[in-house]
Order: sequence, then C-alpha cells, then structure tokens
Amino acid sequence: MRRLVAITVVLALALTGLTAASGVARAAQYTNPVLPGQQPDPTVARDGSTYYLSVTSRAWAPIFPMYRSTDLVNWKPIGGALQHPPAWAAPPFWAPELVDLGGQKLLYYAARLRGIRGLPCIGVATATSTGGPYRDSGEPLVCPPDGAIDPFVSTDENGTPFLIYRRFGGDGGIWAQQLTPDGRSVVGDEVLLLATQIDDEGVVEGPAVTRRDGVYYLFFAARDCCKPPCDYVEEVARSTSLFGPYTRDPQLALGSTPALRCPGHGTLVDDLLGGSWFLHHAVLRDDPANARRSTVLDPVTWQADGWPSIGSAGLPVVTGEGPPGFTAQQQAPLAPNLHAARLDLLWQWPWGLRPRVTQRDGAIVLRGSSRGAVLARQVAPVDVTMQVRVTPHACAAGLAGFEGAEDAGEAIGAEVTSAGRVRVWRGTTGAGAGRTIALSSRVRGPAAAARAAARAPRTLRMTIRDGQKVRFALKSGSRWVNVGSWVTTPANRGLIQLGMTCRGTGSSSARFDSLKIAR
Repeated sequence: MRRLVAITVVLALALTGLTAASGVARAAQYTNPVLPGQQPDPTVARDGSTYYLSVTSRAWAPIFPMYRSTDLVNWKPIGGALQHPPAWAAPPFWAPELVDLGGQKLLYYAARLRGIRGLPCIGVATATSTGGPYRDSGEPLVCPPDGAIDPFVSTDENGTPFLIYRRFGGDGGIWAQQLTPDGRSVVGDEVLLLATQIDDEGVVEGPAVTRRDGVYYLFFAARDCCKPPCDYVEEVARSTSLFGPYTRDPQLALGSTPALRCPGHGTLVDDLLGGSWFLHHAVLRDDPANARRSTVLDPVTWQADGWPSIGSAGLPVVTGEGPPGFTAQQQAPLAPNLHAARLDLLWQWPWGLRPRVTQRDGAIVLRGSSRGAVLARQVAPVDVTMQVRVTPHACAAGLAGFEGAEDAGEAIGAEVTSAGRVRVWRGTTGAGAGRTIALSSRVRGPAAAARAAARAPRTLRMTIRDGQKVRFALKSGSRWVNVGSWVTTPANRGLIQLGMTCRGTGSSSARFDSLKIAR
C-alpha cells in the first residue's frame, strides 16, 4: 500500500513540474546532505521560528558544535554547546540531545566516565537559551554498571518526563527512567521499552519518541553504524503507552541507497506549518571507509494506516522540496577568511589540548606546545588539498590530517623543523590521552630547503585522495617538490580534520597565512 502511495507522490511531483513549466513557480529544491562531513547523531530543537542543531564531537572540541537555521537546510555555526570539558567525563562525547522541559533548556549527552575506561554514562547540562552555551551539572545523571548512551526525553500521558536511552552492555535494549520535574535527576527503577531482535544484530539505539493522536511512536536505529561495511537502518515501533508494549512497523523507516548509505539515529522536528521532518545521519557514496556520517534531512509523511513514511517510500532523498521558508541552499567555503575580525567558528582542536591562537592581519598565530598544538577543521570532500605558508618561531610547524577516533585520533603530518628540514611524521594527536605527538619517520626535504633559514616563510601542501592517501610537498621557488611518497592513513579510516600544528615550548609560535583549501 505504501509503495502505491509513493508512486502517487512521484506522479504528483511530475504534474507539479508540468505546472511549473506552464508558469506557476515550483518550490525550491534542496540537496542532501544539509550538513556534510563527520556530523553524526544530530539533535534538533525548534525555538519559535529558529532551529538549533548539535552533533557528536567525539574527541574534538568545541564539545558538541552548535548550529542555527531558519529553514532546516542552511546551518550557521554558533560555537560549542559545552565550553569546558565536564569534570567527570572523558571522550568520546557523543549523542547530544537538546530538550526544552517546561521552559528549561537542557542538554543531555553521553561520555565516558573519567578514570574508568569503557564505561559510558549520560550527563546533563543547562542553559538560559536553546543555543547555549550549556553548563554541566558536575556529575553523571545515569551510569548503570554496563553503561548507557543515546539519551532522549519524552513525557507520559500525565506529562511526567522520562529519560529514554540505550543500555550499552548486557542485552542492550532501549530503557526509560523517570526524571524529576527539572530534568536534572532520575527517580525510580528503569523500565525496558524495546528489546533487540535477531535482525537487529544486537543493537537498538538512538531512540526518539513522538506522540501523535494518542499513539507513541518510538523511532530507533539498529545494526552497525560505523565499521565498514555498515548496515545501519532506521526503524519505528508504536504503542498506546510510553511504556509499551511496542509493535514494530514491518517495513523499515529508512533503508540505504547507493548515494546515502546506512541512515539512522535521527530526530523528528515540525516546521512552521506543522509538517514533519527527520534529521539523521548517513554515509555518502564516495566514503567506503565510513569515515564521515553526514547530517541528512528527509520529509515525513503520515500514512492512512498510522505509520510514518520517511524520505521517498522509506529511502533518503538526494534532492527534494525544501521546508517552508527555504529559498536557496548555500555552500560554505572550505577555507576560512583569515581577514575576518575573529577566528572562524568551525576550527576544532583535541578536546584536552585547547590551543593558544590569535588571528589578525590575515594570519593565524599558533603558540607552541610540547604536546603538540593543533588547530584543525573538518573537510567534507575525500579528495582535497590544503596549502599554507608557515613561518616558524622556535617551533616545528606544519600541516597534518587527523582521523576520527574515540580517545586519541591517529594523524599524519609534515613539519618544518628548527633546523630548516621538512619531516613527515605519523602518530597520535594527543587527543584525550594527552600523549606527545609521536614521530615515526624523518624525511629530508630538497637540499635547497634544508639549507634555508629556519625562520623563513615556507609554503607546504597536503594532498589527500580517497580520504586515505596522503602526500606532502614543499614549494621551492615557483615549483613544488614532493616530500616523500604517497602514504596511507594510520588506521585506514579516512582523514576527517585537516589542520595546522606547532610543536615546541610555550614561548614558541608559528605564523600561518595564505591558507587555501580546495577540492
């Protein structure tokens, strides 16, 4: 029946196109993803006519980057939800959930309990506005012996709030526990809402609950999200009670297409006219390593049988009719404007290694650190080139690419040493574990470069192919000289962040200008 409805929709769209050809304007079209790159587990909250979105940040800061939009398609960065790492937590930081509970602005999230590796817990933070910044409560909210992740908040028929989450160990499943009215504490016992089935491969997670016409709909993801090859899917179950029993829709809510693979872990949101949308993540066709889970927007249609249909008959759309208020999709430039009055909000750094950095006169000055100062940014393309002119001042400075990881991101880079040589290294960024960047190989640059003054400006280039093959080059006069040969990424998961590094003492620094990033 639902497939017949989908065919009807396609025919209607065709007729719409004919109408447009006859002189009636068509609605503006948008293209997925709406937030490209590594932007998984999106949460979205509407505050009046403005939408706020946050995503998993794992071992990078600012923790839980925040975005703002008025049309659900174009998202402007506004900073990090958490300005400081919570005292109780260590990375990865993932699955944020923005909640308005009776006018109280809350952020629930998952992180590992500091000092006990492998135990994920759920925390809560508060703010005066949905856009943050948020202040952590100082201790975990829920921390069962086998861990808990993927928080969501819903209310029962009496308006009592409940925290809904995935139990991380044991038999897993999706559980609920009552919250106090302020949403900052839990009371009572846990209640199992949804258990795993054989087809789930032991995983049901990313719950999102909505109530419609007296029926609770529990959206959830199942199977494997991340390890290639992924087989993630989105499903939905319903019940007349928040506590079940839940009956699963026999059809998937969202399955894979060649263009948008492994969709799931999303949030429902209503537009200004009451239409329903589902923001979730998916892996793009050109990313076989599953290094990037981009944020995708799909329309939700409620069928006559009461079940929702997401996207186009349960498949994510590549191009579709935009939400109310959407007029045109804007493409953010890959490289930041170094002549801007302040540092670009898309810059990131390892969560425990906040760099000392300033931007002025068309350049970034990065202070050195013995642990390796890093200033990086996400890049969505898997084929990309980053080029920058660097002037070291007593630090080994250069370019590096960073893989996504939970605790310590694997990295590969090239730096100009104090002796004027160019050295290629592979190792860890120091993220989370606080380890010094490890140098695994030394490659001399051209003879002319080796003889150059250590503090002279040098132009370095990093070229990435397929997200996993890297080569560095140094500009000598008007030509480029390769430094070493092509190398593969340390963990074969694809480079997500590209950035600048400065390894030295606290008084050292490096000046970076003429920054270019291009496909």
